[in-house]
Amino acid sequence: MKIKKIGKTTDKKDLEYYVKHRVIPVRFCYPKNGGNRWHRLRQSESYKLGKRELKTFSDGLTKIIDLIGEQINIVHLGPGDGIEIPILFNVFNLNDGRYAGVDISEQMIYNTVRLNKSYFSDINPLWYLTDIEARGNLELVCADVKSKGMNKNLILLTNQGVLLSNLEILKNIHNSMHKQDYLFITIEGDDANKRDEIIATYNLRETRSLLSEGLKKAGYKSCDGTFRTCFNDNKSMVEVYFKPKNESEILCLTSYKPRENEFRRRLKDSGFDIPFLKFYEDIHTFAVLCRKEEK
Repeated sequence: MKIKKIGKTTDKKDLEYYVKHRVIPVRFCYPKNGGNRWHRLRQSESYKLGKRELKTFSDGLTKIIDLIGEQINIVHLGPGDGIEIPILFNVFNLNDGRYAGVDISEQMIYNTVRLNKSYFSDINPLWYLTDIEARGNLELVCADVKSKGMNKNLILLTNQGVLLSNLEILKNIHNSMHKQDYLFITIEGDDANKRDEIIATYNLRETRSLLSEGLKKAGYKSCDGTFRTCFNDNKSMVEVYFKPKNESEILCLTSYKPRENEFRRRLKDSGFDIPFLKFYEDIHTFAVLCRKEEK
């Protein structure tokens, strides 16, 4: 298995900058042991969010396949441990197109391959190690995928409320796309009547175990402080803070939970048309298909 490294990934100096501003972004949690902690979270019976998002992912794909066709490359942002792969390959038959997995963690890529060997055995997948939150990296990835496959990409940004809490991520994706490309998003949305259910995911022992990896890199032990989870109405986000003893709080997770009108506006403001959007009210999740707005 060959992994192509593109652009700069996060390093110790980046982390020091963030910690100075009392923030530890989740992307610092995933490299090395964080990939295995993420796998344990995905396997937990208590991780109800994962089940809700997979249901939306599965149904949403069947709704968009006729809109985009199968002659396409798939650029999978953050495949994690590859739990979406069986669903994805049940819908798409990659004839001349390529599958590309893109992650910030080598361990996550290894887990995706290890757990889904049978699906990758005949398709020669592409693997990229990069930070897609850094400007320009995703443009390089998408261009490289097209040079090896079809001239049309479907970018998957699925179950990525954390990534979408970064206002720059949609700009990075938009810059990496051409008029023939598509972006498919699935994400948990807000429901004021189900806030306890939404927040519960971020209070799980496995979630906090994952966050402890970022804290450890910054020199903190999770046992030497306390976590606090809240819903920020103004930003429509879940926020998780860690309070070390004798220090101010550190923001260690943000996860975007959009409301439909605001979500549509944000996508439009980022330069996207929306051929398909469905809100699954019972499980408060969105499936959205976007393409670049024609000028």
